[in-house]
Amino acid sequence: MVVSDQRLAALLQYWRNLKSKGRLPSRKALDLTAISSEIVPHFFVYDVSRDPLDYRMRLAGSMLCATVGYEMRGRTFDEIHPADQAAAIREEFDGVVHSGRPHYAERSAQWLPERELAYRRLLLPFAEDGVTVDSLAGASLFELEQAPLF
Repeated sequence: MVVSDQRLAALLQYWRNLKSKGRLPSRKALDLTAISSEIVPHFFVYDVSRDPLDYRMRLAGSMLCATVGYEMRGRTFDEIHPADQAAAIREEFDGVVHSGRPHYAERSAQWLPERELAYRRLLLPFAEDGVTVDSLAGASLFELEQAPLF
């Protein structure tokens, strides 16, 4: 996986360093003080629920909430993600849960009523038992200028 943004590449390396003997790290292993201060405002954590598979935002960085204009904590996947890209984004979330492998995406979506926003997102799996993904964490970096991100 090639992660073009160096801040997200550093976050991926941090996650890799948390892995032990091929097992996924526990969310409890996360230490936000060990993550770049540039990433923390863009950082998020989702709880994974099963049967049916769904996601609820546990933690949302201040820049994420400021960008979309509302508090994201406690909201479900469908309450957060723009309808124009929700199916593709859910497929990526589901893929990380089933595979236990990180996912990186660059795309645009209708996050704001008046326009699309381009963003880069890294999605990382966490598992209390080291195997069954029960949390997803990562960061979304939005391009807030009018110029295209890509």
